[in-house]
Amino acid sequence: MFSNGTRTVFGIRLGTVVTLLFLAALSAILAFPKTQWMLGTPWAKGAVAAFALVCATAAVAALFKRRWLSTLFHAGAAAVAVGGLVTAFLAQTWQVELVDAPLTPRELRQRVVNGDTVTLKDFEIETYPNGMPKQFRTTLTFPEGDRTLAVNQPLRRDGITYYQMSYLPVTDPYGHSWWATVLSLRYDPGAPIVFAGYGLLVLAALGLAVRETLR
Repeated sequence: MFSNGTRTVFGIRLGTVVTLLFLAALSAILAFPKTQWMLGTPWAKGAVAAFALVCATAAVAALFKRRWLSTLFHAGAAAVAVGGLVTAFLAQTWQVELVDAPLTPRELRQRVVNGDTVTLKDFEIETYPNGMPKQFRTTLTFPEGDRTLAVNQPLRRDGITYYQMSYLPVTDPYGHSWWATVLSLRYDPGAPIVFAGYGLLVLAALGLAVRETLR
């Protein structure tokens, strides 16, 4: 099993196994939903998570002398299943309405999301010449600064995705008419895992295709 003279584990260099496990752990940390630098979307997190799984798969295949493609395929299938379960049990979706009126009470213009205060700074409606709405966007103020989202242009922050859903007319206590922006917030920690699993399945399929072609 171990060979101290050549520093191997099951015939594989110990340094190689340790390096692969280190890369897997580092990539998994970077793919954690709250990590923001260099990771902005579930696809990006999924890509890094897939890299982590590839490294872990390589280590497992090396330790137990398993076939690469078979191990990669089963790891991908397991990741998709686990990601689906994580989504089913931990994913959350909720709706937020923020009123775009200067005299509105503070609690109607801001919410606490994931421990941070999020305040509505501006809501804008873009219309066609006939008055029909063309696009509407919301600018939110976070502790680090302002960010904008619009229809089909979601905003992602701290593992939570903000979607622009609609808007509603409201009236303040003084009889003035304003707009309230309606946002849908989605937290899905399982999405990167599912994307990573699909990535591994694609890699396994490509590997099988290449192997069959070269035979």
